[in-house]
Amino acid sequence: QAGSLFPALHRLEREGWIEGQWTTSPEGRRVRSYTLTASGRKQLVAERRQWECVVGAMTQVLEGES
Repeated sequence: QAGSLFPALHRLEREGWIEGQWTTSPEGRRVRSYTLTASGRKQLVAERRQWECVVGAMTQVLEGES
């Protein structure tokens, strides 16, 4: 939903994890494009590690119930 996407993009940009720039689409419309910054890549690695821990814990719980 646009109501949650744009605030999330703005927050990520404020944190310095993404960088936005205005470009023109092939159709000639003005669009905002985002790229991941070096800081954003580091944050992504940290988030992935945390997510893997959650998945591992859930896997243990679910396999323990089998």
